[in-house]
Amino acid sequence: MATTTVKALAEELKRSSADLLVQLKAAGIDKESEADKITDKDKTALLAYLQKAHGSAETGTRKKITLTKRETSEIRQADSAGRTRTVQVEVRKKRVLVKRDEAANVDEPTEAKPVVAVETKPILSDEELEKRAA
Repeated sequence: MATTTVKALAEELKRSSADLLVQLKAAGIDKESEADKITDKDKTALLAYLQKAHGSAETGTRKKITLTKRETSEIRQADSAGRTRTVQVEVRKKRVLVKRDEAANVDEPTEAKPVVAVETKPILSDEELEKRAA
């Protein structure tokens, strides 16, 4: 495992050592001076903290994928003089697939409400039905 100092990492990131120490403390990594060693585990913890702080915590997983499809074909069309021309037609289709949250897909089982039968009046009265039957 490669270890570097806070000062070397700050130079590599082109930041001041004081700013890096502040970020390390905010990430929960206890480093006091520029001479302290930083392990790869500390670097990944700092990276995860910064990604979470800036709103891109899930860089490894994509939520949206865009599929583009092009289809070309030729159409023969006659002009006013009677000559036929071939026209290149290009159809572009774009589909965006969005990955939904797994927590939203898992619904808790809900209790089924009993169905209550409501008595309704017939549209036609009994007298009207007798007239139609006769």
